[in-house]
Amino acid sequence: MKRKWLNIDRIMRKEKIPSSVAFDEIDSWLGVASKSLFHGLSTNAHQSYKEISNICERLKQHVSELQDAEPVENMPAQIAKIGLSNRDKMVKNLYSLTEKMLIPAQTNYKAVLSFYEATTSSINFIFHKSSRIIYYVRSLFPEEVKELVADLNQLKTVLDQLITPIKGKESQIMNLEQVPGLVVDIKELKLRIKKEKENVCALEEECSVLEGKIEIEGKRLSAIEEQEEWMQFKELESGLFSLEKELNALESDVGKLFYPINKALHLLKKQDETGRHTLTPEERRAVSSILFSPIRALDEDIIKFLLSIRNVIEGDVSILKERKRDTALKWIDHLLNSELSRVKEKHDELQSRIEEVKGKISNMSILKEKEEVERSIISAKGQLARLQEEIERTRKHVGSLKEELKEKEVFLSEVLEEIAGKKIDVEFDKY
Repeated sequence: MKRKWLNIDRIMRKEKIPSSVAFDEIDSWLGVASKSLFHGLSTNAHQSYKEISNICERLKQHVSELQDAEPVENMPAQIAKIGLSNRDKMVKNLYSLTEKMLIPAQTNYKAVLSFYEATTSSINFIFHKSSRIIYYVRSLFPEEVKELVADLNQLKTVLDQLITPIKGKESQIMNLEQVPGLVVDIKELKLRIKKEKENVCALEEECSVLEGKIEIEGKRLSAIEEQEEWMQFKELESGLFSLEKELNALESDVGKLFYPINKALHLLKKQDETGRHTLTPEERRAVSSILFSPIRALDEDIIKFLLSIRNVIEGDVSILKERKRDTALKWIDHLLNSELSRVKEKHDELQSRIEEVKGKISNMSILKEKEEVERSIISAKGQLARLQEEIERTRKHVGSLKEELKEKEVFLSEVLEEIAGKKIDVEFDKY
């Protein structure tokens, strides 16, 4: 019948714990749950505190009596000496116990547990760590020590009575201790999510500004490309491309024109370097100039160069084999009759026209304006891409924080349910 009554009492206390709670009101819910879980703790604690206070006063009195007591007679001097020195230690330890025994004003489980653990630890120190001291002192002061040990044992008994309503509820206590930390964690996660979302909004605003700038600069670029000056620039640019193409073709043709005598010139140069045939400075210059760049050789006295080379080949039949010598001489004659001066004039004319067109282009302000606008667009697009990447990273981070928050909220709900012993609906804030 008693067990049935206890079960009914436990069910009634469970019903007193609210089945739903707003996240911001969990502290109040914990207070209600604690009172329900530790029913009678406050009344028991008040009574136990009073008894402990009385025992403490009695203990102080008995410590004072021990300090002033006279030892039993006829004790050997050595034992008396040890007993008296250990009495001082015992008195010191017991006074320390009474001074540290600060009975709390609160009667909640935290205050009760803290007081119980601290006081029990001090008593255990006296009984276990100082047991030898008690033994020596008892030999001189048996009655006084007997009273003090009785006080300490009675104190232990009342301390055990103090935590009777808490015993067997260690798991609930552990869960109660977890809740404040979980609440702090959840609040911090919510704050971090809020800050990251605000960061995303700020980044999105920056992106919007950049997109607007890109659009404006794009319109500005289109307007530039519709101007008459830009049309002129494009015509000049097209003309420059044609002139440079023509110049490259001419230079290529000149290279091909001199190519047939390249082998003969390389052979002359090699024989000059090895000493088989020594060229004059003038002849050496002619060979090197044509081999290095025929087009540049046109800027010098090309006819004189060719005649100088022709004389070398004709003057020493051992330089080239007959067929190669005849081929080289015929091609040199061909070059001498090729109106190379006109080729040079054409080359100079093309270079002059190219420089003229480049000069006109360099003086056009619209090109610089267009380049500035293009650079502005490229810069803005680069910034926009970086911001968009940062937004994506931040959103992923927010997602991971939300996952973590959800896990914390589920865990908190589970802990509250373990405390209450029933389903608890926790109303979490939206985020």
